[in-house]
Amino acid sequence: MSEDRLEEALEAMRNESASPEQLAGARDRVRARLANPGLSACAEFRLEYRDYLDGGLAANRRLLIEDHLGRCSQCRDEIAGLKGERKVVAMPQRRAPAWTRWGAWAAAAAILLAALYVGRHRIDTTLAPGGPRASVASVSGSLYRLPDGLLQPGSPIGQDEVVRTGPGARAVLRLADGSRVEINERTELSVRAAWSGQTIQLERGDVIVQAAKQRRGRLRVQTRDSVAAVQGTVFAVSSGLAGTVVSVIEGSVAVTQPGVDTLLQPGEQAASNPVLAYSVEEAVSWSSDVEDYLALLASFGKLEKEIAGLPSPALRTQPRLLQYMPANAAVYGAIPNIGGTISQAVTLAEQQAAENPVFREWWNSAAGQEVKQIIDRIQTFTPLLGDEVVFVLVTGAGATGEKIPMVAAEVQPGKQDALNSAVEALRGEANLPALPYSATGSLLVASDSQEHLQWVLAHMGDGAASPFAAAIAARYQRGAGWLLGMDTELAFAAMPEATGEPAGSELLGARQMKHLFLEQRDIQGFEENEVTLTFKGPRMGMASWLASSGSGGAAEYLSSDAAFSVYVSTREPRQLFDELTAHLAKIDPASGGGFAEAESKLGPGFASDLASALGTESAFALEGLSATGPVWVVAALVNDPATLDGSVRRLVEVFNAELPEDQQARRLTLEQETQDGRGWTTLKSGQFPLAITWTYDRGYLVAASDRGVVLRAIANRNGGSALVWSPAFRQQLPSSAGLHPSGFVWLNTKGALEGLASLVPSPAIQKLVAERDPILVVFGGATEQIHAASRTRISGLIVDMMLLESLSRVGAGPPSAALQ
Repeated sequence: MSEDRLEEALEAMRNESASPEQLAGARDRVRARLANPGLSACAEFRLEYRDYLDGGLAANRRLLIEDHLGRCSQCRDEIAGLKGERKVVAMPQRRAPAWTRWGAWAAAAAILLAALYVGRHRIDTTLAPGGPRASVASVSGSLYRLPDGLLQPGSPIGQDEVVRTGPGARAVLRLADGSRVEINERTELSVRAAWSGQTIQLERGDVIVQAAKQRRGRLRVQTRDSVAAVQGTVFAVSSGLAGTVVSVIEGSVAVTQPGVDTLLQPGEQAASNPVLAYSVEEAVSWSSDVEDYLALLASFGKLEKEIAGLPSPALRTQPRLLQYMPANAAVYGAIPNIGGTISQAVTLAEQQAAENPVFREWWNSAAGQEVKQIIDRIQTFTPLLGDEVVFVLVTGAGATGEKIPMVAAEVQPGKQDALNSAVEALRGEANLPALPYSATGSLLVASDSQEHLQWVLAHMGDGAASPFAAAIAARYQRGAGWLLGMDTELAFAAMPEATGEPAGSELLGARQMKHLFLEQRDIQGFEENEVTLTFKGPRMGMASWLASSGSGGAAEYLSSDAAFSVYVSTREPRQLFDELTAHLAKIDPASGGGFAEAESKLGPGFASDLASALGTESAFALEGLSATGPVWVVAALVNDPATLDGSVRRLVEVFNAELPEDQQARRLTLEQETQDGRGWTTLKSGQFPLAITWTYDRGYLVAASDRGVVLRAIANRNGGSALVWSPAFRQQLPSSAGLHPSGFVWLNTKGALEGLASLVPSPAIQKLVAERDPILVVFGGATEQIHAASRTRISGLIVDMMLLESLSRVGAGPPSAALQ
């Protein structure tokens, strides 16, 4: 039918009309039908139930009846009566669920656990040792116990008894565990003991705590909004109307404040209110020992730097002790003979004692003498041994699969008798039992028991031809300094909890891990630390995401003044996304539903298109803080800016569409404009006063906290003060970094602490802070390994660590008492 004929037919239908007689006839028929509806559906079907049971109905009619029976209980009863069945059916009694048989026990156990949880603090307090919680060591001015009155030196202080210093007063309390608490004027506190450790409840005021080494639990200082927990260190806590400030002088302190947990190191602070931050010097300025604290900080900082500058022992190129390695060695450690370094370190400590009276007092104290005795014992052995000492941990040894340690070193020619005499002298001085060691010929071997020593002697050399031994020997070819290697497959298998492969190990690439090496070497006068992780074949999972090299283009946007910077080069983001979704589907098959739901809202292929738009390099820097929040910048390589902007726009639309009516204030807004020929996009949130602003520059997205930061980043790449071109960065770049590293992490410690240095009046402290070196860790990837290297010193040498450890055991009396 043509279109014209169709139009004519439709027009005829619209114009057709019925006669009055026809309308009256239709009206009468409808009225008759409504007045006499005839049989109901049930009555109509019941006439055919006998034929239905006899099978005499047509198929279509039978289907209609069965459909009706499924919805009508009365007709089902009728059918049952016709069939001669009972209309009331006795239902089988359900068996009570199995859990009801032990539900009462579970409920009782839950109540018991709840009671223990609710009463855990009371139980903890009940198990505390008896006796006074503290005593008054000294007092200048008025010290009150509320409400009893004045306290005198030697007065005991009981559980939860409140003490308070008067105006202009100072006091020192000695806690039951030996800790020393120096109290400023107008300070109010109490002490509570528990099984888990003592707690100083600081209501208001200032304290400096020299915490003794805790035998059990931790010493805590608790205020209204903060908790500082330690095991042996020196720190200050101040509490007032505006909040709490915790300052660390020596050691480390774990601080819990609203919304954040922090581990503080010497010279660092944590404030519950940002406006309270001030220098460590100000935090202890009220103390009578403030000059001693500053002098010790400067003295130890100077000593650490001088010891780090000592020449290291020559690198070893021949693994002469590797031939004695037993089979199933999971860990191999090798250190140089540092006898000469220790001697020079002691000389430097003696020089410090001559220059610094505070350090001299500690160096000549009982604790200092103990350190000297340990050093003397080490120096007794070092001239008798070769240039290397090796430690090996064997797993799965013997029939019981024990872990057996082994220590081995070469003995200098003609020094065997002297070595035996030195061991016997050490055993007598330290009151030790017989030491399990064997010194025969030119080899010293020791273990932790005589039985284990015999096993080691019987199996020496069984693992010298293993793949792990070959990998160790390869580290010596370029020179070995301090070396620690691990056969990760053996080490993980030896862990008691390793009952099977953990979920997600394939995603992490853990099943491919082969060997892990940590090395410290002295190269051209610089101490370099390296970590190398090798794999059994090409890297897989997340371990393969790091690219084998990077151009560094994104890093050129980062400023040399930034406090923290990171750069990384990866494989193609589209490949990473596909691998990630595939691995997640294996771990949790239900995760696919989440991706499908997101794609249904954002559009088909949204995630894949977004991943394809991104490039393989990105960099981030935190430049500081401003009144509106952190100042940061991001630079990322982009393949398709239009797709990226469209994806962001779609995300904003979906986010706003999903917001309920009562949360419309959280809506996101996306603003775009062009200025000076450059396109700008700004993303804002109605909930937070923060924004993200970005533009594109030579194929890179450059985003920051505001437009000015973006422009500075672009200027950095155009010849400004880019981090990667700065002398400080180049000086910290390790020799093994290569020309095109895959990534790096940079921490500008000097820049972060310059404000502190300007506030400290002590020239020694100012010099110490100004000379702190930045931290740079560089990453690289190869087909079967990941490598990280840094020139940053891990710590001071052994003497420095022993000194700091011994400070926690010093007795009372300034200034050594300040470092218990």
